[in-house]
Amino acid sequence: MELFLLKVLSLYSWRILASQLKRYQMFNNMTKSLLGLGGLTLAVFGTAQAYPVSAQLEITGSSEVGITGHTLNVSGWTLSNLASSSLDIIGFDFTIGDTTRHFDNKDSTYPTSGNKTITLNSGSTDRVDNISLSFSGFNRTEAYLFAVDIDSDSLFNQWEAFNTVLFNNGSAANSVFKVTFAGGGVLSMTLPETPVAVVDGKTSTYTFTLTGEVQYPAHCCY
Repeated sequence: MELFLLKVLSLYSWRILASQLKRYQMFNNMTKSLLGLGGLTLAVFGTAQAYPVSAQLEITGSSEVGITGHTLNVSGWTLSNLASSSLDIIGFDFTIGDTTRHFDNKDSTYPTSGNKTITLNSGSTDRVDNISLSFSGFNRTEAYLFAVDIDSDSLFNQWEAFNTVLFNNGSAANSVFKVTFAGGGVLSMTLPETPVAVVDGKTSTYTFTLTGEVQYPAHCCY
């Protein structure tokens, strides 16, 4: 009888041990699955990476009034993509600063340039306080040249000096410009009150540079 009971107890203990071992294996497999899922989630959602980008805006005008670019009231603008990664510029926005003045888009020039497609989002009418451009194909190392006319809100088509409207304008706000890169990353700046110009005779050029990093899916842009 004692031997029989011992065998029964041994068999019972073995079944308990086997059951515990099975539960452990199930738990272990489930843990591995969860860890694998976590790794997959990281691979799918954790791929954003910071890429170095830079853009430069040059505004050039003279002390003379005219109806074409590089004059006092119709200044010439050059936007350059200086990104060290290969991200394209896809957007450009620029506010007027002194809101008693406006951009006259009818007398401004936004030409087609090379392989770039340009869309003027702020409309073709005059008296807009924001220039908004969209680009397709604005690659690294490329530049876009355009001309911007500035007028008074009270007296249309009366010339206004770009360098006392966008900045150096007393108590009025200074212009803000921003550049949007592929993937939606944005760099922006408010123009300083008294930027330093490079002067060549009657012509003055003001240079503003944006530098930073934007997020984009990894392994895309070098």
